[in-house]
Amino acid sequence: MKRSILNLGKALNKAEQKEINGGKHESCLTHVDCPAGQGCCPELELCFRDDYPRCNLI
Repeated sequence: MKRSILNLGKALNKAEQKEINGGKHESCLTHVDCPAGQGCCPELELCFRDDYPRCNLI
């Protein structure tokens, strides 16, 4: 089971890691509050790229 958990997903490069872990995210309530190319993740009330997989951006 441990191996199956460790093999989930793909390895992220440094830029992707920074965007998820180390980059600053703007707080938001709607997409209008986010910079261009980003959308509001309502569950987290933070701006992310439109293709961020953990949020269903509408």
